[in-house]
Amino acid sequence: METFIDWLLTSSEDFQFYFFFGFFFSLMVVEQFFHFREIVRKDRWVANFITTVIAIMVMMVLPVTFISSAAYAYEKHWGFFNWVKVNWAAAGLLTLFFRGFISFFTHFLAHKVPIFWLAHRVHHLDTEFDVSTTVRFHPFEFIINTIIGVPIILLFGFPVWALMLYELLDAVISVFSHSNITLPSKVERILRCIIVTPDLHRVHHSSYQPETDSNFSAVFPVWDILFGTFKVTPREVQKKMSLGLEQVRDGRTNSILWLMMSPFKKLKK
Repeated sequence: METFIDWLLTSSEDFQFYFFFGFFFSLMVVEQFFHFREIVRKDRWVANFITTVIAIMVMMVLPVTFISSAAYAYEKHWGFFNWVKVNWAAAGLLTLFFRGFISFFTHFLAHKVPIFWLAHRVHHLDTEFDVSTTVRFHPFEFIINTIIGVPIILLFGFPVWALMLYELLDAVISVFSHSNITLPSKVERILRCIIVTPDLHRVHHSSYQPETDSNFSAVFPVWDILFGTFKVTPREVQKKMSLGLEQVRDGRTNSILWLMMSPFKKLKK
C-alpha cells in the first residue's frame, strides 16, 4: 500500500505545479480588471513565458529536488528533525520558519555573489511587474538554488509533509507578491508583516539599487525584519516608480536569445 511519503514523492510536485499555474492564471485574469499600474504586456509576456518553458525543462532533468532530498534524509535518518523528537505542530512551524530562511539566504546570495547575480538579474531585467514576472528566471538560477538549498535541507532533515506545505504556500504567495495589484492601506500594513505582499515585493524590483537589495524573503518577511533588509517605503511612489535595472531599459529585456546569453555579457546602457 502506498504510504503518504511515497505519494508526496510521486505526486505532490505535480500537484504543486497545477496549484501554482491555476493560481497564476487566476490572478492574471484579476489583473486585467483590478490592475495597479498601466503596463505593456505583449512582448514582455512572450519573453517571460518562453523563459518559463526553458526553466521548466531544466527543472525536469535535475536529478534532485528539495522534496526528494527531505525524503532521503528521512530514509537515512539525517538532519535535526530526524535526530530530535519534536511534536508534529512544532515540527511544522519550525519547518516553515527555517525553510523560509533558505529562500531568504539563497536570494540574498543571488544579489551579493557576482556569479550568482549574473543569472538572477534576468528576473530583475523585467522593466514592469505583474504575475508573468513570477516565472521569469534564467535556468541557471534553478541549478544554483538546488546546489545551495539541498545541503541545508539534508542538514535540517525537514519532515516531508511540512516541507511540501511550505512549497505550496510559496507557490501561492510568490504569484500573489508579483501581481500587478495593491491592497487597501490598512490591510497592507498588517499583512506585509505576515506574508510578502505585492507592495512589499515591488520595492525589491525597484531600479534603485538600495531598494533592489531589500525584501529578499519569498513567503514570510520575518527574515528581512530580523536582518534589517525589510523596506516598505521606496523613494518614489509605487504607481510611478522605475522598475528593472538601470543598465538595460530597451528591447533587449524582451529578447529571449539576449536574456539566455546575458549571464555572459557585461550590461551596458
